[in-house]
Amino acid sequence: MIKILKLIDSETADFAARELKKYLTLARNNYDFSIEKREEYNQEENAIWLGLWNQFSLEDPKREDPKFDDAIFIDINSNTGVIAGTNERSILIGVYRFLREIGFRWIRPGLDGEVIPNRDISKVNVRVKEKASYRHRGICIEGAVSYENVADMIDFIPKLGFNSYFIQFR
Repeated sequence: MIKILKLIDSETADFAARELKKYLTLARNNYDFSIEKREEYNQEENAIWLGLWNQFSLEDPKREDPKFDDAIFIDINSNTGVIAGTNERSILIGVYRFLREIGFRWIRPGLDGEVIPNRDISKVNVRVKEKASYRHRGICIEGAVSYENVADMIDFIPKLGFNSYFIQFR
């Protein structure tokens, strides 16, 4: 059993935890995953912690406004570690970045664009500490789009590290 432990209780953090659990399960690990809320960080074995940058006492990544400027910190060794972001959106972006580091790919919107590796998480070591180069990172689409297209794009863009989506016409 590997625990996904959240230090923040919010809709975005809940979604990030569910996405991490979903994709690690799809990678055909021989583990069960659970999601739990915790009040305080400790270095528990077989646990991946999700939270805000300051909840792990990390050095400030020198950004103008933590609400708008994304930075992530990932330090996972085998089944244990931390995925932190400067804001809730950054936690989700950090989860997807971790998954990309271990071989997941999203090459286009929709389920048929997902590449799921057969990866044993006990053999994974990932360390990333970075701040986004730009505050706004997004995609603009022009022309007629369907609801399904928009929903797929909204699901797709954070997987690539983007944080905005613009539809030119209604």
